[in-house]
Amino acid sequence: MDEQLRKRLRYMPLGMLSRWLLALWLGLLGGGKIAADSSVNVPLQHSVYRYVERLEARGLIKGIGDGVKPYTRKEIVDIVNLIHHNFRTTLSPIELSELALLRSEFIIVGKGDGKAVVGGGHSGREQWQYHADEGAIFVDLLARQQSDRFSGRGRLQTEQVFRNQVGGIIRGHIGDKVGFRLAFAQIREQGTRDYTFRQNVYERRLELPQLKGNLADFHEGTAYLSFAAGPVDVQVGKDEVNWGPAPGQNLGLSNNAPSFNMIRLKSRLGAFKLISITAELRPCPDRPDSPLCRGLADSTATYITNRISRPLDREKYLSAHRLEVALAPWLDFGFQEVVIYGDRGPELSYVNPLMFYWAAQSYLGDKDNVMMGLDFDIHPGNGQRYYLAYVVDDLKKAGVFSNDFANKFSLQTGMLWVDPLRLADAEFRAEYLRIEPWIYSHKFPINTFRHFDAPLGHSLGPNSDQWQFSLSKRLNRDMAFNIGFERSRHGDNVLNEDGSIRNVGGDMHYGWRPGDERQSKKFLDGQLMKRTTIRAEVSWRILPDLEMEVEYIQEWGKGVPLPPAWGSGTPLPWRTGYGDGREQHLRFDLRYNYF
Repeated sequence: MDEQLRKRLRYMPLGMLSRWLLALWLGLLGGGKIAADSSVNVPLQHSVYRYVERLEARGLIKGIGDGVKPYTRKEIVDIVNLIHHNFRTTLSPIELSELALLRSEFIIVGKGDGKAVVGGGHSGREQWQYHADEGAIFVDLLARQQSDRFSGRGRLQTEQVFRNQVGGIIRGHIGDKVGFRLAFAQIREQGTRDYTFRQNVYERRLELPQLKGNLADFHEGTAYLSFAAGPVDVQVGKDEVNWGPAPGQNLGLSNNAPSFNMIRLKSRLGAFKLISITAELRPCPDRPDSPLCRGLADSTATYITNRISRPLDREKYLSAHRLEVALAPWLDFGFQEVVIYGDRGPELSYVNPLMFYWAAQSYLGDKDNVMMGLDFDIHPGNGQRYYLAYVVDDLKKAGVFSNDFANKFSLQTGMLWVDPLRLADAEFRAEYLRIEPWIYSHKFPINTFRHFDAPLGHSLGPNSDQWQFSLSKRLNRDMAFNIGFERSRHGDNVLNEDGSIRNVGGDMHYGWRPGDERQSKKFLDGQLMKRTTIRAEVSWRILPDLEMEVEYIQEWGKGVPLPPAWGSGTPLPWRTGYGDGREQHLRFDLRYNYF
């Protein structure tokens, strides 16, 4: 191993175990001749993901293994160059215009045939840039204004929520060896709500807010280094993850929760791609303003300083690995495992990226939460793409085909149809999702599939199913319309008259407890909620980095939570009640840059 790299590892503040993990991978693989990827990631909200999926369905892109997101800038550069050099004549005028926009952002245009430096080229889009022989720094503003207005469903007046966000982004590279990116946003939410408890905050991708009665202040930041070690891409720092074939939310790991600290390793061998994550999560915040999480802290883990008792946070970790194989140019296969554990330090069995976690859990005493998933991505090149994902959260080996509550699985399947019925520059999407009772939950709360109190997987939650259909049409490069239809059902836990909860496995935050039914489960048991939704949206790219979205949503609900305490983060005993009714939701989003 290079001596300078050894010194960098020695002083990197990652802890002994993290340094051991990096040293192991670099020692085994650092002598390879293949140049790995040291560029930074492209935010998951970027429009390039939709563009890539569209061209993959058309058969212009093959074998990219797009079940692992976010993509790096280098991956985007390779795709953009491929399309530019080989398929420009097959693109529609709008697709060609979008390609030119991507080239202006990711590629140095005018130098040879177009190439990119590590971390991105001189795009001219950032507010401030600095270039030197050793590398470059790019600095830009981050701003967003979101407005949500709700009416109907028994409200006496319109409910309004405003979220204002301001921050900045710094990214760059040192030579062609190290990339870096950091972003920070300060957010304020206010409106007609009273911000006394955490559940009153409408934003669910939430760390720890400051609740001030008529408003709430909170922030989020990401920061990481990325560097190449032979054929292995290494990323160290705080970032987000989305694994699976679905273009939006996925069953195993999605970006519904805030970002978290991780060590991410990725390597490729021909048609095989392996990625591994070791991450630190935050437990559900046991605070007076967070009733959902009350009582989850270890009351004995405290110390006294300045005559004040200070509790110590419980340790919580995530380990995950995903293998993707391009079985054919039109067929990708993915296998992944995710394990959540805590109340102890990182486990070497889970840190090992090659270990089968299901076996490791048995070795460690069967006290953790392991989820395993398989998925297929089919894109025959005829303008259509199909995907199927099946995830098992737990399995009772003695009763695999029984309705025992321990058999927990979820299914997600969908399709994309590009230019349906010869409607140019349009996309039709359909998806079905089924999540069995009890999935994501655990008998030990520290193992619940959440970061803070937000889900790490799909936001629909356990004991639910959903149909979604949408049709989008681009009028030009910068403007698009979208209409959608959605039907969902959910079986919620029931609050009994004596204040106890009948747990039917309908809430991620309530795992099995003594007294709950263990022998059987019934899909959609409990308080049955039904929602039928239609939506219409228009999006406009005003400038390359300035976008606006306006969406109108009308939802018919039956047996759904009623205002004012109707949010998904509200504990069951705090709910206002259930009923029927129609709700109107008007959403406005003005965003400069991507977090």
